[in-house]
Amino acid sequence: MKKVNCFLTSFLIVAFWLIPFHAYAESDRPDNLFSETFILVDATTGEVLLDQGSEKRMYPASITKIVTAILAIESGQLDEQVTISKKAATVEGTRVYLLEGEQLPLRQLVEGLMINSGNDAAIAIAEHLAGSVEDFSKQMNTFATDQLGLENTHFVNPSGLYDENHYTTASDMAQITQYALENEDFKKIVGTKTLPWIGKGWDTTLVNHHKLLWRYDGTFGVKNGYTSQSQHTLVTAAKKGETSYIAVTMKSDTSEQAYADTIALMDYGFENFETKKIEQGTVLVDEEGKEYTLKEDKFFTQPIGERFKTTVDLEGNLVVTNMVDEELASFPLLPDEVPEESVAKASSEPTEAVMGDVQPENEEGPSWAVFILVSLGALLMLFILNGYRLKLKRRRKRDRMDKMLDEINQFRR
Repeated sequence: MKKVNCFLTSFLIVAFWLIPFHAYAESDRPDNLFSETFILVDATTGEVLLDQGSEKRMYPASITKIVTAILAIESGQLDEQVTISKKAATVEGTRVYLLEGEQLPLRQLVEGLMINSGNDAAIAIAEHLAGSVEDFSKQMNTFATDQLGLENTHFVNPSGLYDENHYTTASDMAQITQYALENEDFKKIVGTKTLPWIGKGWDTTLVNHHKLLWRYDGTFGVKNGYTSQSQHTLVTAAKKGETSYIAVTMKSDTSEQAYADTIALMDYGFENFETKKIEQGTVLVDEEGKEYTLKEDKFFTQPIGERFKTTVDLEGNLVVTNMVDEELASFPLLPDEVPEESVAKASSEPTEAVMGDVQPENEEGPSWAVFILVSLGALLMLFILNGYRLKLKRRRKRDRMDKMLDEINQFRR
């Protein structure tokens, strides 16, 4: 009987340590979303956490302006004066009411483009930077294909007005946005909630069209869009703590559905995953004793609370795995030049660094009785807390869905 009890106890202990925490995340996955395609990615690492049809070509509408804005910002001409053409002043769709012959700084046009979705600002930017909409569109495509390596994106205008040859994917838009958010000017503009606007044709205060800047804590942009062919598209970036996510939803019937889907995606990300960092200067040693010092911080995505370990493989790659040896990330490294005595000393060190709150073992070790009791207690607590957590999340999800449905019904009335 004692042998059976010991076997069961050992089995439970092993199961406790081997069951990945992210196994519980499956029950939190949002389902029955309204959008036809969507994606959720870690804004720092680019890790895809959730997607549906994210490689399908779709019409983007005004989220196209993310590309127009970053090209304008990177041009280095934000302080230049732009003269508004007749074509820009008379374009259809959402505008900031530019007048023919009016002159405004390029920076102000980018603000009008991203905060108020001005199609007239888009045309003015394109003509100023490239001479024509057609030539600017070529620059947009060069940026997408040559600079970012995207294969399912093609632009024919800077605003996102419908054209059958103007398309992208949720995945490509996430990559474009991840790149754009590395620029501080871009981040500042897309995160601006309100802005005084002084122009010859319009003197007002612009209010950012992206409603999650007010509705969802941590949101800092970036762009919404709509045409009758694309329906509602939405790109959102949000940050909590050290973790940031980008969510892209495409082709929702209403803007409220796009916002509801985005909130569900963001909640899933923040409640189940986190961005971790291995700091610059960390010294690692491979099996041959070569030392590797990280020249920059390395980031990876993992389930919240999961422990991880690092090793250096035979090819000189830093490999990050969880405690059941599932690879989380891999980074190429170059060995440092080190004296022979340092290599000899390093070769005697372990090649595997265990991290993420993993404590070194006590040489004497705790007694089996204490170890078993502590492990059983931890296992019991884990299941109790997980059950409570799931119950609480189901209740929150139900309440949130009820609220969203009420808002949608009110919107339809």
